[in-house]
Amino acid sequence: MENVNIHAIRHGNQVHVIVGLDMYRREFKNTDEAVALYNQALSARSNPNSTNVELLLNECMPGRKLIADNIFSIKKGNFYLSGYESVEMPEELVLRIQQHVEDGISVQPLVNFWKLLLLNPDKKARNDAFKFMSQYDFPITDSGYFIGYRAVKRTDKTYDAVTGWVPQKYVELKATGENPADYTAMTDPDGGEFVAVKTDVITDNHGNFIDPTNTLGNLEEMFQNQVTGVTDAPEFTDHYSGTTSVRIGGTVSMDRGRVDCDPANTCSSGLHIGAPGYVKNFGGSGSEYIACLVNPMNICAIPSDYSYMKMRVCEYYAYGIVDLANDMEIRTPYFEVDYKTFEERQLDEQLKEYEATIAEGETAEAQRAIISERRVYA
Repeated sequence: MENVNIHAIRHGNQVHVIVGLDMYRREFKNTDEAVALYNQALSARSNPNSTNVELLLNECMPGRKLIADNIFSIKKGNFYLSGYESVEMPEELVLRIQQHVEDGISVQPLVNFWKLLLLNPDKKARNDAFKFMSQYDFPITDSGYFIGYRAVKRTDKTYDAVTGWVPQKYVELKATGENPADYTAMTDPDGGEFVAVKTDVITDNHGNFIDPTNTLGNLEEMFQNQVTGVTDAPEFTDHYSGTTSVRIGGTVSMDRGRVDCDPANTCSSGLHIGAPGYVKNFGGSGSEYIACLVNPMNICAIPSDYSYMKMRVCEYYAYGIVDLANDMEIRTPYFEVDYKTFEERQLDEQLKEYEATIAEGETAEAQRAIISERRVYA
């Protein structure tokens, strides 16, 4: 290993490293990271022992150690998800998967995210999804959906006041890692509207409520009743047209053909989802904010304006109300309801489209495999 030839060239944020007969290329977001790799290569060149060369190769090829674990495969210097070698994986995703492995975190959410993204018919949208990822470190659920946000306004439709408060309090607790099932909703004894109190604080040793007159119900049950339509719930709409009906616990969708999939058009037709920093400044004082689950295959365009912090999609699942004005957002990835029934419908439609064609090749085979796998999984 001491006789290996090592060379390095840096142009701005781009570094080329030659180790033996192999050349590696890395492009960084900032100059400091590029300089660090360049200096590491020079250091390994001056002392090319096996440890220094191994460390250098790991920096030149993020995810290199995961090939042995059969998570990745590599062809011509590009990484692929093992078994799905039709589309190379973006470096941002390779790095994130590698970090999850090093931290002992399950990589399955990221693997599922990538598989769903492979079902997205728009190559530009697939690539730009990782520009959104690099700008906003969004959580990804076990099924591979990601959490985004949008601003809405409340309609004039009547609803029970409690059901307007329930989804916001429910999301607040979930976002901080609390279990809403452990809380009881009560009218505020101090004259406010409603409060959520730990149930074990307001019950005696036999589980009876100490003050039953102010008790409204278990917060988890109230939320689920609202989602399933047992009780009335608030209805929202979009700021621009005022024609979209948005209800917590349901999907909002439009035909993909009606969505402007050209990212060069910064403000255009489609359902808009964004990162918290962008969304909370949209719509003014009359806005309320909802957390949404988005299936990666429904991403249509990610405009470059506002640093890739917003996107147009053809469907999202409205999960709950979030107080973005006070910087509350969802940070836990374990934040998911049964959106799979809606995904299954989409997968069935895609499968029919495939059956109606004679598409062949590595990409078509991989997509058929993903659809079959997801239909069983859903």
